[in-house]
Amino acid sequence: MLKNVKHKTLMLGVNMVCITGFLFTLMNTQANQSYSETRKDRTLLSLTKRTINKSKSTQLAYTRNILMETSYPIVLTQPYKINNEGICRRVPKITCIVMVHTSLNHFERRRNIRKTFNSTYYNPNIIRVVFLLGLTNNSTLQTIIEYESLVHQDIVQGYFMDTYHNLTNKGVMGLKWITEHCRNAEFVAKIDDDVFINFYKIFESLKFIKEVKKYLACNRLEADTNPIQRGINDKWYVHRDVFKGFNFYPYTSCSGLAVFISIDLVPLLYKAALISPFFWVDDFYLFGMLPAKIHGVVHYEINANISFNHRRTFNCFSKYGDKCELLAGITDPDINPTKIRIW
Repeated sequence: MLKNVKHKTLMLGVNMVCITGFLFTLMNTQANQSYSETRKDRTLLSLTKRTINKSKSTQLAYTRNILMETSYPIVLTQPYKINNEGICRRVPKITCIVMVHTSLNHFERRRNIRKTFNSTYYNPNIIRVVFLLGLTNNSTLQTIIEYESLVHQDIVQGYFMDTYHNLTNKGVMGLKWITEHCRNAEFVAKIDDDVFINFYKIFESLKFIKEVKKYLACNRLEADTNPIQRGINDKWYVHRDVFKGFNFYPYTSCSGLAVFISIDLVPLLYKAALISPFFWVDDFYLFGMLPAKIHGVVHYEINANISFNHRRTFNCFSKYGDKCELLAGITDPDINPTKIRIW
């Protein structure tokens, strides 16, 4: 028994060293922080250490089994695990609130987005970012996420597992959160965390979206042209009993890489989710099924200005700079500095 106690104590010490090392690394990346912000980070580090010291109770909180595909509509009935409800309250009006679908361990991607979306670059336009996350069974990772939230105050986490098949839950949570906490935004952008957005061109080419109603500007997918994937090994596999008898998705929708939404449409989409059955393919659910329940929604086509090839994205901005025709484009997820190099 004594040997087991020593072993557990040793493992806890190793975990503490690893976590503390990560947190100090995270703090050191904030090179442009003021002295007061640095003191704030140190205070938060102290709080996080105290949280880690309660590791036994923290681990017990995440031992329950949670299904990979959560019963829907859990985000409509559950509170937030983490809710930074003040993201949009610091200014009377926000030009764009960007909701980012991100994975728990994508720390570097979130760091790069925070750098490139700094509102001072786009004055007088004001940008705010909210990162949408689900749960993890890893109590150490959860502690680090909570620390990141305390430092940056831009994370919202729901009570569903952060898995690929729960992206619909994540998207609906974003609609719910904006409806509740960010109605002072002029329009909304939904992106994935490997996407680069050219806000200079967006504020020029898509400024009309602040005035129109019920608008989605996106890579438009026409009804009855987007095939439903039925192969068991397909990335977006849909069982034959779902949309039975259909070979193509029956509604006009959007590719979810980058979608720009008029602010009036967000609460309408959220209300539509209250009466819509769960469907795990989030792009079609959020931007096809839900808009189909709302009269008069416009899917405005910007297909030519969206890049799904990271080489095209990089080459366009490298060669043409702010004259590049792209509004948004995917970047190489395996090369973390890509967004910064493009910027």
